Amino acid sequence: MIKHTIRLIVASALLCNVAFAQTVDEGKQFFYYERYKSAKETLEKVVASKPDDVEAVYWLGQTLIELHDIAGAKAVYQKALQAKGSDPLLLVGMGHIELLENKTNEARQRFETAISLTKGKNVEIYDAVGRANVDATAGDAKYAIEKLNAATQVRRFDNPDVYITMGDAYRKLMDGGAAVTSYQKALTLNDKLAVAKYKIGRIYRTQGDDQAKIFLENFNDAVAMDPKYAPAYYNLYSYWYSRDVNKARDFFGKYKANTDFTPSVEAEEISLVYASGDFKGAIAKADEKLQKDGDKADVKLYRTKAYAYDKLGDSVNALKNMEIFLAKANPDDILPDNYLKMAEISAKFPDKLSQADEYYGKLIAMDTVKAHRIEYANAAANMYKKMNKHDKAAVWLTKILQYKPDYSVRDLFFAGWENFYGENYVTADSVFNLYKVKFPDDVQGYYGGFRTKWSADTAAINSGIPSAAPLEDATKFIQLAEADKDKYKQSLQLTYGYMAGYYANNVKDYATAITYLDKILEVDPANVDAQKNKEILQQALNRPQPKGSSPKKTATK
Repeated sequence: MIKHTIRLIVASALLCNVAFAQTVDEGKQFFYYERYKSAKETLEKVVASKPDDVEAVYWLGQTLIELHDIAGAKAVYQKALQAKGSDPLLLVGMGHIELLENKTNEARQRFETAISLTKGKNVEIYDAVGRANVDATAGDAKYAIEKLNAATQVRRFDNPDVYITMGDAYRKLMDGGAAVTSYQKALTLNDKLAVAKYKIGRIYRTQGDDQAKIFLENFNDAVAMDPKYAPAYYNLYSYWYSRDVNKARDFFGKYKANTDFTPSVEAEEISLVYASGDFKGAIAKADEKLQKDGDKADVKLYRTKAYAYDKLGDSVNALKNMEIFLAKANPDDILPDNYLKMAEISAKFPDKLSQADEYYGKLIAMDTVKAHRIEYANAAANMYKKMNKHDKAAVWLTKILQYKPDYSVRDLFFAGWENFYGENYVTADSVFNLYKVKFPDDVQGYYGGFRTKWSADTAAINSGIPSAAPLEDATKFIQLAEADKDKYKQSLQLTYGYMAGYYANNVKDYATAITYLDKILEVDPANVDAQKNKEILQQALNRPQPKGSSPKKTATK
């Protein structure tokens, strides 16, 4: 009887351990699905019932970090370390916190201690070190990759999570190719790992809509592998949001069914009212939610209101709500388009122009894709062009030359002339010099250089006597443009006029000056000024001169 009782007790204990292990795994699974609210609730129960379970404590801390509760995560790790001493996994957790606090030396010491305590043979410790360095801004992605590679050398290695973290590390280094390769390696270890397909899709999505076929295929593959993988549904929803509201609504429904219902989900649901074109309805629903939830309401409601007010032409309320959103939002909630919208709204107010520039700068800093940066800089330039602020437009068009080393004729043309019209003559001259080097047979580089040098020489303009600075560009422009005099008629007249003035006033070569006046009359026979100046110079040439003297100085218009 006693023996039977002992067996029952042992069996009961084993069942409890199995149930407990499943509960920890359940918390980790919620974390995998990015259902952090459910993960937190589950892991808190586990830790409350068994506070010495290191794995449960570690993942609870990781969940709190994802929920932006750094102080809470730190308290969890500190309490466990006091009770358990130098447990390797807890050391890595605390090192993660220290990286978030920019204590890089302290963090590195904890990571190395944890690896040393496990003799470099624990794959989970390596993965946790990698995760910490990827997640924290102060983390070292190269160090993460070094340790993750070490994990793959551990005997009987078969953990796909290591390759997922390695892919994240390469992504932090802006090495998309290596990131995709790492995610693909994870799939060789688990061909149903939806997160790998999802993250491959994310890589291609950052490269722009011309990669839509690839990233949509990967997102769809992810949910086909695992219909509960909500992050992929969310990305499908966000892609279709501004393209097909019905498709967006369908994917949002699947996302909502597979994620935790939070104020953020409610805010997204209200934003679909905006996407459907009911701008007043979206504002009304957002206001209702803000009034009901107060400080607990999701800040994205302010963004929805701002966009809706902008559509309704109410720039004052659009600006007000965007300012609230950007002030309160977590960095993860801010999309590139939000900075673009804020810049556009700010530019409508004369006293907010500098703010518009600031937001365009943030937008470009946020998006490292070259094509996107060029697109944003063009948007800024076009906005300023419409406002006739050539100096502002010139700044952004010049930036395009920095983002785009393979700049085109068009890029140089607009950057050069916008700087010219904005009276940024030094920059304009530099741009036209680049133009002449890269496209030596194009007339615009020389014409722009001529006009810039001529306009920049204020002393010559004030004296009415042309300087020699534009001479070389003017000469080359004439040489190229005379091949099509009809096309360049106006530009040639201006350049001929400069040349006539230069030879008449600077060189005192009236005969050569007359040849350029003749060229003006050739393309514009009715040009009164050219005819008048030609007659003056001709009289000077025909007038007998005292021996040893030069012709009288005669100015031309």
